[in-house]
Amino acid sequence: MNQIRLRVGGAIRSNSDGLNQSGIARQASMTQDALSRSLSGQRNFSAGELAVLAKILGISLQWLVTGDPSVDAHEADGQLVTEQRPDRVAETVAFPAGAYREVGLATQSVPAANSWASPEEVAGEVAARLTEGSSLPFIHDLPAAIENTFGIGVLVAAGGPDFDARAVVTSKATYVVVRVTGAWYQANLVLARELGVLVGGRQPAIGRRGRVQDCWNNDVALELLLPAETLRSIDWNKQTPRELANFLWEAGVSAKALAQRLDALGILLGPALVHADEGTLQLLVWQNPDCRSHHRARAYRAPRIPHDLLNAHLKGMREGRVDGTSLAWMLDTPLSELSESSVSMAAGNAAWPLSGIR
Repeated sequence: MNQIRLRVGGAIRSNSDGLNQSGIARQASMTQDALSRSLSGQRNFSAGELAVLAKILGISLQWLVTGDPSVDAHEADGQLVTEQRPDRVAETVAFPAGAYREVGLATQSVPAANSWASPEEVAGEVAARLTEGSSLPFIHDLPAAIENTFGIGVLVAAGGPDFDARAVVTSKATYVVVRVTGAWYQANLVLARELGVLVGGRQPAIGRRGRVQDCWNNDVALELLLPAETLRSIDWNKQTPRELANFLWEAGVSAKALAQRLDALGILLGPALVHADEGTLQLLVWQNPDCRSHHRARAYRAPRIPHDLLNAHLKGMREGRVDGTSLAWMLDTPLSELSESSVSMAAGNAAWPLSGIR
């Protein structure tokens, strides 16, 4: 956040319209005191405030939040991105880009699939890559599997505005941010969807959000987690509630997502799924009371940072190159309480193994 306030301050001082802090605060619907405290580091700018300030000052929100001067806008192949509007989750999803830049760390990029490839073909290729060299199904730790396979970052962020997941591409870093949730079976699907966004080259520029009339990304995610061939091989009419619970656990998806997928494929749901009115978690707990304490069920319950990024910031703190602000934000921990021991404790208590980026 320190770098953000410095960029805001520099943009205010160099704005060509001659606006002073009072005038800018008024246009941004902020009090002058709030703007002054944000510029001095006593409070953080909200995502909405940054979006408005970028517009007032005539600068890129991507640069303001990440420090990255490039703008990597992508549109779906042949699809029109319409209804562009300020993206209120920009601060949450863009902040890690600044954290990567702060310690000079970069990630790999995700190669885009052929433009003519179908979601089924792409999902098959992605599944093969995620499975290669691993003795466990990739759904057992989807964030780590994606990181290790594609060399990108997967972060779980607490707080912020309402969103489920968002892929981000800058000139140096490619990553996905998933919002903290206890519903791991829903988070898996939105993470897979954002991987589809990256594979398809469909991610919008930071700070702008368009509505694309295209189900391609969702179709990739559904085929990846719920392959049509597998679903058609099961006699859902004879499936018991216990068998249904076991399937949902191994597939890592919700009963609702499964029902919608079967319906879209023209497959009858069967009595066990039709009567699963209690919901996914209740069904799983009924069959296995200890499932909520399993590491797979805790995968998105606490902030998650890629191992390389975590270690780079810890090293930067020891060497005095970074002040810990970014790490505190990513761990959702007050800066005053941040120390290497507290970071180690947070990492140890988190719902994820410290897996590196290749």
